[in-house]
Amino acid sequence: MDLLRKSADIGLRLLFPPRCPVCRDILVPEDGKIHAACHKKLKYVQEPVCLLCGKPILEAEDEYCSDCMARRHYFDGGRAVWIYEKHIRQSIIWFKYKHCREFADFYGESAVSADGYWIEHIHPDVIIPIPLNRKKLRTRGFNQAELLAKVIGRRMNIPVDTKVLIRSHWTEPQKNLSPIQRFANLKKAFQVHLNPQKQYKTVLLIDDIYTTGSTMDACAKLLKEHGILKVYFVVLGIGSDAY
Repeated sequence: MDLLRKSADIGLRLLFPPRCPVCRDILVPEDGKIHAACHKKLKYVQEPVCLLCGKPILEAEDEYCSDCMARRHYFDGGRAVWIYEKHIRQSIIWFKYKHCREFADFYGESAVSADGYWIEHIHPDVIIPIPLNRKKLRTRGFNQAELLAKVIGRRMNIPVDTKVLIRSHWTEPQKNLSPIQRFANLKKAFQVHLNPQKQYKTVLLIDDIYTTGSTMDACAKLLKEHGILKVYFVVLGIGSDAY
């Protein structure tokens, strides 16, 4: 069976060669999941970070980023893997819109390496990916947050539940809206379906990018209204007060 599995893996690599998540060139087995030179281009989030959203800040004495000091959030904390600059931005675009699903393995492993200790500390009962609405899911063919959540869940032995949080309404693109407008736009976008046999107390949300936090806030508020006590998140990319 091991020989057959190895033969199948080799066949798949020949038919669908894995690609580097930064340059998108083909990887050879000794490269692993990313070219060494490309890995150096990614800017990992480093301390000091905001105690609430995990965004890099200039001074540890500040404790919170400018955004978290200016507005209320409904989530209890969050962490990100990388600063959302041009390399990871392009990588995520390829991941979402060019069907580069294999990037999820690298992303998930990086998230566990960067934030696994923090995830263990908050001790989530379940991981919930931020859902896509049906229209976007049909167009894209997959939910990038779900792929990422499953890699993290598998590596950390945490169950993943894709049925609790449902995106029931289409929302207009958010990029030109203010944080308040974004939150209002998302308030009715989600629904919660909790299985009474599964008593979740602490939830870890997974998504690709954190901008204003409006999506996380909308989901956290709704989950707490349905009895969840603590809501945290992990994302791939986030902005920075330190640059």
